Amino acid sequence: MENPNLSSEPAAEGGARNSSSPGTAPATPGEECGCVRLGKCKWFNVAKGWGFLTPNDGGQEVFVHQSVIQMAGFRSLGEQEEVEFECQRTARGLEATRVSGRQGDDCHGSTYRPRINRKTRRMRCYNCGEFANHIASECAIGPQPKRCHRCRSEDHLHADCPQRSAAVTRTSRRSKSIASDEAAEAAEANSAAP
Repeated sequence: MENPNLSSEPAAEGGARNSSSPGTAPATPGEECGCVRLGKCKWFNVAKGWGFLTPNDGGQEVFVHQSVIQMAGFRSLGEQEEVEFECQRTARGLEATRVSGRQGDDCHGSTYRPRINRKTRRMRCYNCGEFANHIASECAIGPQPKRCHRCRSEDHLHADCPQRSAAVTRTSRRSKSIASDEAAEAAEANSAAP
């Protein structure tokens, strides 16, 4: 779906453009570019970093990218936020070159922030043995004696844990029996073939 405000078609005869809203007179091309204009943010996508401004003088909507917004930190615009801006005509339509709050102040920005898809990784603290959100050097508990992280016994370490060796032998027996079953089936298949 193509936005009619971003089309590169030439203006209608006489230099007038078709206005998307009836009753508003479009601004002349000289008024649209190169001067400071006032307007409101029609909408802004904080995840993608772009949106559109509606000029107060009733001209064509103006594309705005987050890189031209004057504010500290995460740059965005809130819906219906009043701004002043400068723009230029590009092949795709009008594009803002500078966007700020009224009288050149910083913009307020949107209250929404884009969602960050971060996989949370479970980390084991080798001091307290917990799966937590810290590592041993940042552990709130003081230094602990060496101990098994599986059963927390100070008699042995994780590599020598009797619980671990029982689990390993069960797994290794199971994998050995599966491998021997597969070998027996392969031998039967070879002997049955003429």
